[in-house]
Amino acid sequence: MRDTAKLAGDYLSNGISTITVRLMLIAVMLALPVAGSSVGLVQGINNSLFAKRFEWAPRSATGNIVFVAIDKHSLDAVGTWPWPRRIYATLLDKLVASGVKDVFLDVDFSALSSTEEDEILAAALAKSGGGVLLPIFRQQEMASSSETAVTRPIPRFLQNAWPVFANVAMDADGIVRRFDLGSQLDGNPTQSAAAALGRIDGSSGSLPIDYSIRPDTVPTFSLSDVLNGTLPAEAIRDRSVVVGASATELKDIFAVPVYGAIAGPLIHVLASETLLQNRFLRLVDEVPLELLFAALLIVGVIRSRSISLVTMVVAALSIVAVGEIGAFLLQRRYGILVGTAVPWLTLLLAWMLALNERVDLGRMLVAVANTEARNTRRLMRRIIADSSDGVVAFDSDLRIVEASESAKAVLRAEIGASLLVGTDAAIIDIVRRLVSEYETEPGKVQTALVDFAGNRGLQAARYEASVTISPIEQPDAHPATARSQFAGCLIIRDITARYDYEERLKRLSELDELTGLLNRREFASRLATFQGQAFVAVLDIERFSSLCATLGRDVGDELLKAVAARLGNAFPDDLLARLDRDYFGIAADARSSDDFADDLLALFEEPVLVSGAAVPISVHLGIAHSDDTAPGDLLNAAESALDAAKAAKGLRWSSFDPSTATRQARSRRLERDLRDALRNRQFFLLFQPQIDFTTGRLVGAEALIRWNHPEFGLISPAEFIPIAESAGLICDIGRWTLFEACTEAAAWPDELGVAVNVSALQFEQSDVETDVEKALLSSGLLPRRLCLELTETAFLNRGGPSIAKMGALRGKGVGIALDDFGTGYSTMAYLADLPLDKLKIDQSFVRRMIGNPTILEIVRAIISLAHGLNLKVVGEGVENELEAEALNRLGCETGQGYHFGRPDHSIRMISKWNAAESTAAET
Repeated sequence: MRDTAKLAGDYLSNGISTITVRLMLIAVMLALPVAGSSVGLVQGINNSLFAKRFEWAPRSATGNIVFVAIDKHSLDAVGTWPWPRRIYATLLDKLVASGVKDVFLDVDFSALSSTEEDEILAAALAKSGGGVLLPIFRQQEMASSSETAVTRPIPRFLQNAWPVFANVAMDADGIVRRFDLGSQLDGNPTQSAAAALGRIDGSSGSLPIDYSIRPDTVPTFSLSDVLNGTLPAEAIRDRSVVVGASATELKDIFAVPVYGAIAGPLIHVLASETLLQNRFLRLVDEVPLELLFAALLIVGVIRSRSISLVTMVVAALSIVAVGEIGAFLLQRRYGILVGTAVPWLTLLLAWMLALNERVDLGRMLVAVANTEARNTRRLMRRIIADSSDGVVAFDSDLRIVEASESAKAVLRAEIGASLLVGTDAAIIDIVRRLVSEYETEPGKVQTALVDFAGNRGLQAARYEASVTISPIEQPDAHPATARSQFAGCLIIRDITARYDYEERLKRLSELDELTGLLNRREFASRLATFQGQAFVAVLDIERFSSLCATLGRDVGDELLKAVAARLGNAFPDDLLARLDRDYFGIAADARSSDDFADDLLALFEEPVLVSGAAVPISVHLGIAHSDDTAPGDLLNAAESALDAAKAAKGLRWSSFDPSTATRQARSRRLERDLRDALRNRQFFLLFQPQIDFTTGRLVGAEALIRWNHPEFGLISPAEFIPIAESAGLICDIGRWTLFEACTEAAAWPDELGVAVNVSALQFEQSDVETDVEKALLSSGLLPRRLCLELTETAFLNRGGPSIAKMGALRGKGVGIALDDFGTGYSTMAYLADLPLDKLKIDQSFVRRMIGNPTILEIVRAIISLAHGLNLKVVGEGVENELEAEALNRLGCETGQGYHFGRPDHSIRMISKWNAAESTAAET
């Protein structure tokens, strides 16, 4: 080292004259203003100065934007990750109820979750009234490609939310200093989250973030406080809310000036605050002034050789002080960012020029180089020795040349020993691989990471090793030898705590918190990779909701844990999961399905002990075999079988039946499509004529809804009405039917009435009185021309309120008919109390009364009973003349059925009857 330094000094002393150094320094001083802005050193100094000025002039946030953080407390409170989407739905509901303005959910929703979870979140977005911003990200499609793609939330969510760009752009040094105002999305300008929350109109370009705004002045609350209701509504009312991750383990942390590292969502908040406070920071072109400054310095130094260096230093420091004060004031008051790195570097070069005019720099450089080399060596040894991480330096022969004490303890090796002796096999393998790669590409730095297990005293530990091999310069060595020489560095970090935490998070994401069994997602994932033959069963506890209502929720939880324990004891080596609420999944080795079902059912013949009490339970099973379907579909197949078992009375278990699954899949598809059918006007009405038996004239028609599915064609109401009832859509469909029927009937002759069926669920759950009033008002139809047809189930469970509602409707002049009479459970006492106008005999009686005296007498009795109650009678399902004549003889007033006409569009139906009546009049 000393010889090298001496040679360098001799070369500098002999080869570099004072004039040469002068010309070089002047050239650099003049070139620096022109090219300095693109030099990394200059950019780094300017960025550091900007950051210091931000730090010296702190500002407070406006408080108009609130940060709701997914922190460690929130993660621990929920207990699983990723969170179910119902958590975000609950959060949105609470935020909207608190009266917030906008909500930016900085969470990636680009992947599908379960249908139920997605629907819950979609419903919450719909209720939020369009005030939710969801993030979209522009990213490279491939690491080696310049093509970009936009990752966006699933379309279901974007129906009721605004997409905003949420990219966080880093500078070359990995620090976030700017934010984008937006970009193009599908050819349309789309704002960034900061631009939307900052309430500006622009959506292109970028601006610096004002880091004088202190993050600790941004109102910040834990998401768990919002969920559990401990956060007062006043804290967030009339404010915009940013929801995002702040927990370190979620790794949404970015390096920023002034504050070191902050959460990504908080960067969006600071960017928005920059706009809200009108801090539009800007740079100015300083090149002309910098060139003038450099020229003045050059002239001043050359013409002032007699001035002492001390005086020049004082003058230079004064210039720096005045310049920095001015730059500080411009940045603080007017948002003008003045880069002073070039002027101060120019000033430093001017000082060196002045020094060159007075001192021989060659010898001084030699002395500095020697001193620096010695100090660097001492410093490196001290850093390695004192490092908390294990640090090992090794040479081309893989011999340890330096090692910290912590590295010696982990590797159990000393300086001078071979790195390949006694070291963990994982490290040896990675070192050998890097050496091989270095020999293939000499001169290129090779680096790799590897984890390995070790011991820390008596405890097991996990370590992360970073291995780097770098070329070294050897000017005097033979080229072939020089290429094979390298220096290696091994840094060992104890990651035991991080590893344990990640394993805990992984377990939380895989297991059900209550029972300790696998959760649904992990169970399905393992089934998808299951090898060999197996049965999958889904078990459901019968009447679990009733048990919880009777015994309490805590007892219900204890019951679920007891069931899980019993399953675990019976199937210790098989996959077990709690799928949802009281649903359990079992995946076992192949055996007879009958034996498998018998074993599971027998398992619950004995009562389950819960809190010292014996609770008898019964279960239903759905079973699927791996031969029935693909591994990834086994769980769905078993659930399909369970649905079939629960639907069949007296059936305790069922095997998977593809035809049943097909029907269930069709039902699920129809349920999804029903939500769009009303909006897309896929429903339409047909009308079946009702005829007066005495006169043979048309007196009205019954409105019958039909669904023209875009893919399946016409779908029977018998199929889609039950689906609509179970999906909670029957009220909307029934309301549409009522309004549409009234609108069409209003165009008919005044003597014709219209009958509209009202579902029992619709009658119970919706405000039918208001719907009827609005339908009559909007259509202009007279109330006496409208008849609502109800089945007996409409008042069977809630007799008093339902009867009162019927009476209110009848009081408005609307007719009430009891539909399908004779097929339900009504008693005569109920019939006497019902406010009715008509009674409709079910078609099952009408079609069988010819040739069947018993049925004929039943029909006679129904008609007699109705007349005794002052009710008119309508006979349904009349298909021939014999049935029509029989009903007429028995005193039935009105007939309806294919004998008089099939359901048809109202205009065609009326035209047919007008033509028929004209023909009859002529004859």
